[in-house]
Amino acid sequence: MSSSRDKIIAALDTAEAGYRKLAALPLEALTRPEKQSLLNRLEELDKKRTALDRRLIGQLVAEGDPALFGGAAWADVLSRRLRISRGEAHRRITEARSA
Repeated sequence: MSSSRDKIIAALDTAEAGYRKLAALPLEALTRPEKQSLLNRLEELDKKRTALDRRLIGQLVAEGDPALFGGAAWADVLSRRLRISRGEAHRRITEARSA
C-alpha cells in the first residue's frame, strides 16, 4: 500500500503534467464563452492552491525553527526558497497563521 507521502508526490506530479499539457494546447480553438469558463476554472484551481500553500506554510512555521532552514526568520527562508520578496513572504505567513 502506498504511503501518504507517495500519494502526495503522485498527485503533485499529475497536477504538474496537467498544467504542462494545458499550457501547450492552442487556446485560440476555444470560443469566447469557453475561454471565460476556462478562466473561471483556473481561478478556482488557484484558490485551492493558495489554500494548500497556507496549510503548508502554517505547518512549517508551527513545526520548525527557521534557523534549521538557514534563516533568522521564516520570511527570510520563504523569500529565498520561493524567490519572492521578504514582504510577500511575510504576507503569506500572516495569512497562514490566520487561516
